[in-house]
Amino acid sequence: MSSSRVPVSISRHASVFGSAAACLYVAGIAIPFEWDIPLVLLALLGILATVFRPRSIPSGTSPLVLPVLILLVVTVLTILHSQDIHRSMRLSAPILPAALLFFLITEHFHRLRDIRLLCLTFCAVGLGLATGLIWTAWRAPWMSTYQWAISLGSPVFVVPNDATFLALLCPISAVLAFHAPRSKGAILAILAIGLTVCAICLLRSRAAMLTLIGSMTCAAALVRPRLALACGLATVACLLLVDACLDFRLLGKFRDPWHDEGISGRILLWSSAWGMFLEAPLLGHGPRTFTYAMTPWAHNLYLEALAEQGIVGLLALGFALVRGLASGWRITRHPDVETRMLGIASFSALVGFCIASALELSFIRQWVWIVLFTLLGIISRVARLQRDRPEAGMGRESNRRLVQASAI
Repeated sequence: MSSSRVPVSISRHASVFGSAAACLYVAGIAIPFEWDIPLVLLALLGILATVFRPRSIPSGTSPLVLPVLILLVVTVLTILHSQDIHRSMRLSAPILPAALLFFLITEHFHRLRDIRLLCLTFCAVGLGLATGLIWTAWRAPWMSTYQWAISLGSPVFVVPNDATFLALLCPISAVLAFHAPRSKGAILAILAIGLTVCAICLLRSRAAMLTLIGSMTCAAALVRPRLALACGLATVACLLLVDACLDFRLLGKFRDPWHDEGISGRILLWSSAWGMFLEAPLLGHGPRTFTYAMTPWAHNLYLEALAEQGIVGLLALGFALVRGLASGWRITRHPDVETRMLGIASFSALVGFCIASALELSFIRQWVWIVLFTLLGIISRVARLQRDRPEAGMGRESNRRLVQASAI
């Protein structure tokens, strides 16, 4: 092969670079590396995907680019306005790979297969983390839930409530399993859901439990509306069954909600965040500057944004979430089956993210940025594919219906 043909050959496979970069980075965030190898791979493969982008692929504006750009600009402005710029810059660093991941998905995922592969990667990560947590608890049953989370050694897990990360992946796994129930990916997805339920009960995370119930019920309502109530009850039953085997430790945390880790503790944190907002209502005190009694997050993402970035920061976050939910909702009504299923998976996970944001989440955790920007990226890309090729989706759906009618 001549040297002039090499760039052409690479250009034909440029879409692989974007998909591989995103999947490798998502898989790598759960692994403790001495150096940030996943970020290096994300940057290098992202550059290759950009340089060798095929000219035949149409360019356009994704529907969620503007909200994400506004969120990024507001974050930069509030960092510059921060009372502790060094702390704000250091703890806000995860927004950079998250933003790179968003733009990589929106610009270099050219097929629905790329998005499906990314979703399967999330399933594999959830399965691996849940298995690791169960194995850690099995080997050291005398440890506390906090020690289990730390002993896992994953950057994703710092406290037991980080099991919320696993809960947010469950609707993605459930929709993938429903869409292709006889595939190998379905087996992976079902195992991930089952082990996630066990891990949530072991860690006794109420935020993860409520997020799991809400997001799974949402996914079931969109896939089969008549099964929504049954799915919600089945999820609760599975949680209770596993918790019963553990002597109802998770359920026992609801008996006294006014202890320091329950409602009483949350009210103190939320009151502190509200007080910070009143002191600096416009731009806040700066990202990641919230601290109350050695606790560096407010256990409520909306109040955290209000305290640290003021009204401007909350509006930017709210705008991104509302636009993401609106775009995701439209995809769930698409006639093409695969497009609709990917839309349901990402929309349900984003609904779970909004629920968890009111209970626990904080941008001080790297995975919160990654999950948010990945879900927005998936929704944005699927919406763009839907807009660019609506006729193709209608054609596939019509062919599917014709095949079913012939079989009948």
